[in-house]
Amino acid sequence: MKKLTRIFLLSILSSYVTAQSNTFYSVVNNEITNNFKFPKINSDSIYDICIGPRLLVSSSNTADNDFYHNYLIGLSIKANISKKFSFIGFYDYLDGNFNSEIKNYQDSLVIYYPGFGLNKNRLQFNAKYLANKFSTLELGHGKQFIGKGYRSLLLSDEASSYPYIKFTTKFGPVSYYNLYTTFLNSNMANYGRKKHAATHYLEFAINDNIKVAVFESVLWQSKTEQENTGYELAYLNPIIFYRPVEFSKQSNKGNALMGVNFNIKYNNIAFYGQFILDDLNISQQKVPDMPANSGGFFQDKYGYQIGCKFKKNDIKYHIEYNQVQPYTYGHRTILQNYSHMNQALAHPLGANFKELINIFTINKSNWTYKIKTLVARVGLDSAGTHYGQNIFASDFDASTGGQHSFGNFNGQGLNTTILSFQPEISFNLKGFEFFGLVYYRSKKSDHLNQNLIFYSLGIRNFPFSYFQDY
Repeated sequence: MKKLTRIFLLSILSSYVTAQSNTFYSVVNNEITNNFKFPKINSDSIYDICIGPRLLVSSSNTADNDFYHNYLIGLSIKANISKKFSFIGFYDYLDGNFNSEIKNYQDSLVIYYPGFGLNKNRLQFNAKYLANKFSTLELGHGKQFIGKGYRSLLLSDEASSYPYIKFTTKFGPVSYYNLYTTFLNSNMANYGRKKHAATHYLEFAINDNIKVAVFESVLWQSKTEQENTGYELAYLNPIIFYRPVEFSKQSNKGNALMGVNFNIKYNNIAFYGQFILDDLNISQQKVPDMPANSGGFFQDKYGYQIGCKFKKNDIKYHIEYNQVQPYTYGHRTILQNYSHMNQALAHPLGANFKELINIFTINKSNWTYKIKTLVARVGLDSAGTHYGQNIFASDFDASTGGQHSFGNFNGQGLNTTILSFQPEISFNLKGFEFFGLVYYRSKKSDHLNQNLIFYSLGIRNFPFSYFQDY
């Protein structure tokens, strides 16, 4: 026990990050395309640089013979300057005649394209400096992802890029991360459009096959009507829990979240899961004059994920279940919700949903066959109501009585079923994929019956999806 305690203390008191863990990673590292490598100056040189194109061209049509075309062109670069310093980045330009589904997202999110933000182009990069064998500093503009799942309930890559600084410390079985970021509510008034966040993530490898981690994060607005708080120095503390700091700030406290992540590998099977806790008010479970068994207090904000991956030779199967309770990720102060550029930082459906995902893949030489299905039950808001799905609405607007509302349950509101089905075939030729796919999406409720189907052909050399599966 003393040895374990010593390892833990050394890990968090060392500077910060070394090698990147596969459960907390910068997304830019997964999107670098096949590169042309420049020859080294000499065989002993550490310095090398690679550049490569990024390309997506696709054409889609519907059963009504409506045609849509879009393309993305870009450039990626990867450079090792020395043993201690490396750089990865890419630039993309996206344009086209987007289909009706994407146009609806553009209008509802008030952005150019999901994941791109306000403009047709995007720049993502990270620069890493290896301070010593324990510590790495990473500075960048991009996205982070936590977990082993298709979705993440802690921090996902659905939103647009953002500036960040990340420190990682790795010592034996312990990896410790500090992430400092700045987000933006692009459609808010001048004050409070900018918000900051600080995140801790501590992962412990019990053995080669089992890892567990704890997560905490806090967001706060840069400005209020009364003052310009900027980046709160108290939240820069790398080793404390954020709840004591949050409570010390009284009315100006931020939006704190806590969670756990685990993954277990056994032969060809990997199990993983997450739990996110946004708020829990035990004292309000029973209040005077409330009837017996009147649960469902709106501040019981949590969600969980459980999933499994199987791989055998050329076959892969992935199944995942996600559930998030009403009002999770929201906040009484709208500016402090868990979002960036009008998109959720965790699950793209926001809250108040249940979701099941299945992905089946077969790889045969240069051919890939994939079928992805998604079924979700979401409790949507109707005019003038807030049932907890929209994280951009204030908690005070709870439909059954504001901040003291009881009787909430998952799926309340306008119960809506979303079904997404996407079979795809692709052929890889020298780093470029020629692909064809069918995209079917159904959205049904008592007030809506919408069916969309698209047939697409295209070429790409990096992973990019122009159909949103939510």
